[in-house]
Amino acid sequence: ISSTPYTVSAAEPGDASVTLGMLRITDEAVDVLAGTGVTIDDSDTVTNITGGFYVSPNLALEAGIITSAEVSASVSDGDSGTLYGNSYSISGTVTIKAQTDPSYLFGVKYSPPKSGPLSVYGKTGMLFWNVSGIVTVSGTITYAGTAYSGSSSATFYSANGHDPYIGLGMSYAIGKDNSIGFDYISTEVDDADISGYGISWVRNF
Repeated sequence: ISSTPYTVSAAEPGDASVTLGMLRITDEAVDVLAGTGVTIDDSDTVTNITGGFYVSPNLALEAGIITSAEVSASVSDGDSGTLYGNSYSISGTVTIKAQTDPSYLFGVKYSPPKSGPLSVYGKTGMLFWNVSGIVTVSGTITYAGTAYSGSSSATFYSANGHDPYIGLGMSYAIGKDNSIGFDYISTEVDDADISGYGISWVRNF
């Protein structure tokens, strides 16, 4: 009986891969509101799907999508300050959410030559995002001179753009064309730092 560990076959130019993963992210978009009487939830779980196309045995072009995420801050009566560059003040109970739509990434992945089942890799590219600021009010919040009153929700801020990302990871072969990856990613969305750790399944074709 052989106990030799699996090794994923070396990629050739023209080969492809599909990655399905899950990330636990930390988004600092609402951390500026942290203070007495403020409850911050700045983490969420997202899934990602990425397709790769190898242009050499060690270098692949990648494109993917990351599902939407949401972080929030529950702010107490009488709080005031600055958010997204504009002043705000609160009278009542307010929950402020930073919500990103599904984001798209395009980049490259480099994997050094390997001889066993364990390998490491690095990634970099651009992340394209759209973010909205949503306020749920039971009372009144005044933001940038506009008052939002009653018991309702409203979008008070939106922006879209793109920022670079970097990622590091390692994978372990579980078959000739399959591996499990452990990933780290770091980027920005609208000047807010975002980082995440996750696990993924990779299938090579």
